[in-house]
Amino acid sequence: MEYPGVCTGPALHDLIPLNRSAQWHTDLTMIDRTDSGLGEMPRKETQFTSEQSPHHSTVQGVADRTLDVSHDIKAGLSPVATTTSCRQEDHEDDEDLSAVPTRLWVGIALKVCETQAVQVGVVWHDGTSSVDFAIHTVDFSHNEHEAAVRGLSIGGRTNVLEDFLANTLETIARDRACKFVGAGIAPEVIRACPKLPSRLWNELDILPVALDRDSNCGDVDEIADLMARKCVLCFGPNVQPRLQIGPLGEVGVDLGGRSTFVLPERYACTVGERTTRMANYYSQSLRRKHKKLAFFTSSSQGGVARMRYGLMRFLNCMEVDCSWFVPPPRPEVTRIHERVRQALRGEGDHDSPLPKAHMDTIDTWTHSIAESLRWTANGGPLAPRSRGGAAVIVIDDFTMPALVTISKSLDPLRPVILRSHHALRHDLMTAQGTCAGPLWQWIWSHIKHVDLFISEPLQTHVPRMIPSQKLALMSSSIDWLDGQNKRLSDEATAYYHQDFAHLCQRQGVPHLAYPRRDFIIQITDSDSQSAIQDAIAAFAHFRRQSRYCSGLSVQQTPQLLLCHDSSSAFTSKARSLDRIRTSLTRDYPDLASDIIISPLPPCDRTLNALLSRAHISLSLSHNPSHNALIAQSLHKGVTCIALHTPSNALHIQHTRSGFLIQAPDKTGQRREAAEYMDVLFGDDERYYDMGYCGRLGISDEISTVGEAVCWMYLFNRMTSERKPSFEGGWVWDMAREGAGERRRRADVERSRSVTIV
Repeated sequence: MEYPGVCTGPALHDLIPLNRSAQWHTDLTMIDRTDSGLGEMPRKETQFTSEQSPHHSTVQGVADRTLDVSHDIKAGLSPVATTTSCRQEDHEDDEDLSAVPTRLWVGIALKVCETQAVQVGVVWHDGTSSVDFAIHTVDFSHNEHEAAVRGLSIGGRTNVLEDFLANTLETIARDRACKFVGAGIAPEVIRACPKLPSRLWNELDILPVALDRDSNCGDVDEIADLMARKCVLCFGPNVQPRLQIGPLGEVGVDLGGRSTFVLPERYACTVGERTTRMANYYSQSLRRKHKKLAFFTSSSQGGVARMRYGLMRFLNCMEVDCSWFVPPPRPEVTRIHERVRQALRGEGDHDSPLPKAHMDTIDTWTHSIAESLRWTANGGPLAPRSRGGAAVIVIDDFTMPALVTISKSLDPLRPVILRSHHALRHDLMTAQGTCAGPLWQWIWSHIKHVDLFISEPLQTHVPRMIPSQKLALMSSSIDWLDGQNKRLSDEATAYYHQDFAHLCQRQGVPHLAYPRRDFIIQITDSDSQSAIQDAIAAFAHFRRQSRYCSGLSVQQTPQLLLCHDSSSAFTSKARSLDRIRTSLTRDYPDLASDIIISPLPPCDRTLNALLSRAHISLSLSHNPSHNALIAQSLHKGVTCIALHTPSNALHIQHTRSGFLIQAPDKTGQRREAAEYMDVLFGDDERYYDMGYCGRLGISDEISTVGEAVCWMYLFNRMTSERKPSFEGGWVWDMAREGAGERRRRADVERSRSVTIV
């Protein structure tokens, strides 16, 4: 393949990215939302296909002016062992698994020569040593093409070089049957190709890491090798990016800002034009105020942390001065936090009170953390505003309630917001003799002085003693561009399916036979044993008695995949899951080989790949903590069958975008779920229609951009001179009104008919 020329000499180093905030304001409203695929008809995947990657066609606009490009490739070390990337044929023996492609890291460097040529060095590394390298010399000095070179704009030259690098990495991965996990990129490459990191992430599923090099000396292959070795150090034993926690406990999102894989204009593809305008409006206001904002969460991992990663990523793109702080983990306190959450949700033993010593332990630990991490020292986030502290404090949940007391004691007039993500049992919190009663009294003694209490928009989430003027409602958010939700190529999807199949094999459990067989998926907490048992019983009824399965052989019927978060599985819960696996052979001997119960691996793209290729997703748990997975399923065009709970009803329109199970008893619920499975497998037209409706019914308010709009609106109001009153309203509605965007009939929004108080 030949490539059009790029600018020569030092001019290549002048390609500096524009100010990102300005780029958002000028470019985002010009982008067609169909780039995100939201307007496409969802299709049922039956096999992995090898479609040409998007960057193959991006060069076509200048293909008629193709230049003569010479590639001097120097092969270095031994090649990577060839493996099969995905299973393409039907195998009778389900135990035969093809090998997973070799995981590699790559280093990329670039040098501009004086002879109007560009040297590109690529080195790939297996985590122990460099495996191979290649040097590509792209020469644009041929006289017959000088006119074409001069005719290319700066943006055109940048795009051409990005195309070349993306195609080079794709070719290496395909020819050597390997999977690039991360890419260490030299500063010169970032300056020349500012959009390359985003393309690597979105098109090739490679996590880009922008790295500095030690000196200006060294050939291009030496620099590339240094980038590869540095990139390897950014990943942990599970081939996941390492957590970056600063000396103050500040979370360094995306490897401390080195992995900038999402450009501001990409976010515009996930929301409508009006939401984009709202984001611009409030971010400009905050930048003018020069206010510092701070979030506090008990952990940098988990569902709440995932939302914070997406939020901080977007706010950084918008140049809003916002930081996120977490305490160092302490196992004893973590276990107490789990008991606190269970008590407030009404789980476990209601009559077994939490010892006062545990509450004192949390308070003492919180004060010691605030002091040892210097949160209260000059310039720390909890310090008074006159000493450089944050202008607004946001505390997630009730795991560190003493932070409210600390903040108010140091700066009584500073706004403090408490964001609750839990379903609270008000009846247990106010009843005598329950575990939740004294626990809530302890929490309330700390949080009663907050300026704003933000809750999920459900009646069960809101304690009755919260004054309405201090209450506001906000939905949980989803980052449509992170690893769990971005669009994966067929090759990447096949890779993660293979990797998951090998994980199942190592555990001694069956694995999916996709693409030969469809499958149904349910993802729950490891303690949602009832939901797992209900899913198994409903699946058994579907397989044994449905019209769809009656005329099919076993190899043509669907499988059931039950996944849970391995990070939350304590020993007792793991044993319970083992007992469920053992009972399959006794209670469902004909289905035991088609029911897979497995923890999810740490890589979020595995969940993405599994959910994207599922035919149906189930949500048979009363616990609302996994409601985001319902929205993620609908966003992928996967129809969901869920229990009819208020939280599920916020996502699913019954019979339009999914099915809500209304039966009052367990037996009826299982039978109803099986009937809905039969409908979705037996009627393709209805399946596609419901999938399409589900995708179009996703509201902007549950996206990362929508959540950021809500928070920026709150920060603007809380830092104004007038004391705000929220009266239990939806923050999204108030933000839209504050930005001058009127509510329209055609707006897609979540139901406002839920009784709140």
